[in-house]
Amino acid sequence: MFNSAVLESVSDINLLTDMLRAEFSLEDWDAMIHIADKLYLSIRTLYDENQLRQAKGQPRIDTKKLKRSVAFYFGYAMVAKGIALQKMGDYTAARDCIEKYTELGWIYGLDVEGQADVAHFRMLARANTYVLDLLEGKMDTLPEYVQFIHQSEEEELLPGIITILEAAIKYDYNVDWALKEFQPTLDSLDGNYETDANIRYYIDHLYLMALYNLKNANYSNALNISLKALGMSDKLKDDTGYKKLNALFVSFSVHATKDQLEAYNVLNNKILGRVLKDEKGIMYDGSSFVSAR
Repeated sequence: MFNSAVLESVSDINLLTDMLRAEFSLEDWDAMIHIADKLYLSIRTLYDENQLRQAKGQPRIDTKKLKRSVAFYFGYAMVAKGIALQKMGDYTAARDCIEKYTELGWIYGLDVEGQADVAHFRMLARANTYVLDLLEGKMDTLPEYVQFIHQSEEEELLPGIITILEAAIKYDYNVDWALKEFQPTLDSLDGNYETDANIRYYIDHLYLMALYNLKNANYSNALNISLKALGMSDKLKDDTGYKKLNALFVSFSVHATKDQLEAYNVLNNKILGRVLKDEKGIMYDGSSFVSAR
């Protein structure tokens, strides 16, 4: 007889994974921790039940409805929880999460895809250990981390830049040399990303780049980066990023040039015009409201 809780976990696993991605894009760290725990419990329940059935010689529960390997869900749950804890400043708990996905080879019955996922999470564990070291002020690890990013998959670039900038801002550390190494690749990015997570990384790296420049009194560069990021946030429909960047630009607008203020006004007029486009009986001509009748 099938365990109803296990059957429910099978149907929930893919949904919980999608929910984690959504909460990451919204930067809701408490929700991420809650959902990550549910995902880990669900995949653990499924895995343990199948191990028990195999030991008893009973038919295993069909996992074909899962979009990824069992190892992926174990790792993804702990990576997501670790990131949320890191963002909340609980580095000790975040390290505990890293330990849980450093080595997932204990999972029985992994196919080629599963083995690849194990290797991927092993790499992420190394990367996120560097991240926590830097965020705890161990800036002597920066050269090693820069080399690690160079040698890693492309998807590690933006999270790596974000970590470097966060540590630099937090500890008043000059990382110009590190940023310069990645500048050609960063300049080639156009923000055409397909997932909310990638959009979040792209906008956040611009936001932190602006903050880093502001903290170093490079106001012109900071406001130019903010304007670029505001335009990309609008294009990519990233409301979370837009709110932060808008507040940043307005707060430091006293340092803006006439051209920068004009560019900011043009962007906001464009947004307002688009928002009012479908309003009945009213139009926006760029400077005032006019009747559409």
